[in-house]
Amino acid sequence: MQTGTRILTLCLAGVALLSGCGFGSKQGTAIPSSPTQAAARKPMSPADAISANMVSAVALNKPPGVPVEVRFEIKDRPQIAQPVDVDLVIVPLSASVDRVSGKVQAEDGLDLVDGADIPTSDRPPEGVPIRHTIKVQPERDGIFMFTAVLAVDAAGQTSTQTFTIPVIAGAGMPDLPAPGSGPTNGQASAASAASVPGRASAALVAAKPGGAAAAQ
Repeated sequence: MQTGTRILTLCLAGVALLSGCGFGSKQGTAIPSSPTQAAARKPMSPADAISANMVSAVALNKPPGVPVEVRFEIKDRPQIAQPVDVDLVIVPLSASVDRVSGKVQAEDGLDLVDGADIPTSDRPPEGVPIRHTIKVQPERDGIFMFTAVLAVDAAGQTSTQTFTIPVIAGAGMPDLPAPGSGPTNGQASAASAASVPGRASAALVAAKPGGAAAAQ
């Protein structure tokens, strides 16, 4: 008899503990959440969803009040004869942007396997990334460029803007000095690229901290 009474007492105590842990909290006073908990529940904005590994592409022509920016992330280290994905985001910087479309072009030595056409986006919201993925395949070691040529309709005006992105394939430039014998690989890559118009700025992007990891 005493054993049965003890078991019943333990069961009732367990129910009381469960009620105290939240099952009966609707009738009690709610404990205010801390600022940290409130911030954790704050909805993520579209711009926050952009990967921290993305690097800004270099604008070759910058009309006054450029209404968009382009960022990129190379998903793996480019190797010869192996396709690699490159994620692009186009970010409208103004609510006046009515339409964005574009094409991707690659220079000799870099095959554009997929994603040549950037689909048209009508009335894209300001600050909301337009995502596009391309696939490129290097034919040999070197630093190669591909460009995203965007047609942007904004505030009744149509402009064409070109953004360039570097791809460092394989061993990079074959004439770079050995490690420790001169400038760093990133600096040397930028210097070697400077002999080609439009290549220097993009190579410097790839050589920046954070940019090197994305571009390699």
